[in-house]
Amino acid sequence: MGEFTLFGFHHAGGGVSSFSGWQRALGPGVDVVPVALPGRGQDGRSPRYVDLDSLTEALAEDLGPGLSGRHVLYGHSMGALIAYRLARLRARRGQRLPERLIVGALAAPHLRQSVDATQKLTDSELARWLIDTSDIRADLLSGTERLTAMLARLREDLRICRQHRGAQDTGEPLSCPVDVFAGADDPLVDGAGATGWRRHTSAGCTVHVIPGGHFFPRESKGAFFDELRSLLRSELTEPAVHMA
Repeated sequence: MGEFTLFGFHHAGGGVSSFSGWQRALGPGVDVVPVALPGRGQDGRSPRYVDLDSLTEALAEDLGPGLSGRHVLYGHSMGALIAYRLARLRARRGQRLPERLIVGALAAPHLRQSVDATQKLTDSELARWLIDTSDIRADLLSGTERLTAMLARLREDLRICRQHRGAQDTGEPLSCPVDVFAGADDPLVDGAGATGWRRHTSAGCTVHVIPGGHFFPRESKGAFFDELRSLLRSELTEPAVHMA
C-alpha cells in the first residue's frame, strides 16, 4: 500500500491527544496527522473561531498543501461534521477530495443532531450528559477545576456544531466514498442516523458497527483499529483521485 495521510478531527471538547497511539496502531504507509483546530493551541496567537463556516475555511487554508496529495479524512462526532463540511467546501471549489471520507459517531448531517438538545442544559446537566455519552468516570469530574474547564470548551464546540442546519444542506452528493463508523451502543447515533449518510455520496457508503458507545475508538480499540486497518488496506491499494 502506498503512503497517504490520514487527517484526524477530534470530538467536541477534545484535542489532538484524541489521536494518541493512532500512528502506532495503523502502522507504516499511513501518516496520521491530528488536526489542531485554530485557537485550541497554547500559544494564544491563532483566533478561536466560533463560526462553523469561518472555521472550515480556515482549516481549508491551513491544510491546503496536505490536501493536494493522497489523503483520507477521519472525524469523530464534531470532528466528523467538520471533516464533512471541509470536503463539501473543497467540492464546491472543484478541488481534490479525500480518497475516502471516514466519519465516526455522527448521524447523517441532514438529520437533526442530538447536540441540539444541549443548548439549555445547566452545568450539572451538561456534566451528566458528558458522563452518559462517554467513558469518563463521574468521580474524575465532580467538583473539580478540570470539569469547569472541560464544560467551557465543550459548550463552545457544541455551539459551533449547532450552527449546522441539515435542512439547508442541499448540494450535490460527494464524489468520494463515505465510510461510517458507529458504536453499537451509542446513545447519540442510531441505525437510521448511520445509514442516512448514504444520501451524501455518489460513490458508495459503508457502515461499520463497532462494539461500544459514543467513544468506541477508546472503548473497543482492538475491534476499531482492526476494522480501520482493513479498510485502509483494501480500499486504498490503488489510489483514486476524486474531484468535484
